[in-house]
Amino acid sequence: MLDHKILELISIDRREKRPYDIQIKDRIKALILDQTFYYQDLLPEAKDLALLLLIDKEWVNSAYRLLMKESFIKKTERGFEVTYLELTNYFFDRNTAIYDAIKALGLMPSIECIDQKVITLSEHEAQALGFKESRKFLHINRLYKGNNRPLIILENYLPMDIFTDIDQVFVGTEPLNAFILEHYGLYAKDSHRVTKAVNLPSHIAKYLNEQEGAPSISSTNHVYDQHQRLIDYGLSHSTSSYYFQSMIKL
Repeated sequence: MLDHKILELISIDRREKRPYDIQIKDRIKALILDQTFYYQDLLPEAKDLALLLLIDKEWVNSAYRLLMKESFIKKTERGFEVTYLELTNYFFDRNTAIYDAIKALGLMPSIECIDQKVITLSEHEAQALGFKESRKFLHINRLYKGNNRPLIILENYLPMDIFTDIDQVFVGTEPLNAFILEHYGLYAKDSHRVTKAVNLPSHIAKYLNEQEGAPSISSTNHVYDQHQRLIDYGLSHSTSSYYFQSMIKL
């Protein structure tokens, strides 16, 4: 159970015409948005909050259901847990590596390599990704986690004519930007990222522990090195930002 002082931050106004569950829902949402309640925090048990507010427990349960519907919280084995995570300022709006963005949020980052292989694309396929000359790529598909919870799934296409032996030396669980700098002396000087709201396809949703069709933010990113060469095309999916989740209805 949360500290009693935290419990007291959730209040209702008996003079208002709005139902208690709406008041509780809006109050908790505000506390989440201003990061009084943070990612992975547990909300008070419904009976404890109801006792404090001197109302029926069903009002609290109803408020929690509304918050789940709006993707601010979810029910886990631990209880009602905050799922809102504002990754936008650290990643989607900046040229920031995902690994570093997760660290900036105060979480322990880790990477799970789902797939890694050398592929050859047709001229049309390569040009669609933005590559003019390259045809052969190391394709990697990796899941980025914070505190061991999945946050973003990311595909990368790395041209083998620039990274000639990367398939032999890249393990797949190390931060990519740091690896490229250390082994090839190249760094991401420019990044052109485009984001849009999408519904998760089933093959991606399973890795993010979400339902098929869940709202998410999809991002494509073209990364250029200090020599103005396109060295990486990335495609990511994440459900960590409620701002983007709210752009799509289930």
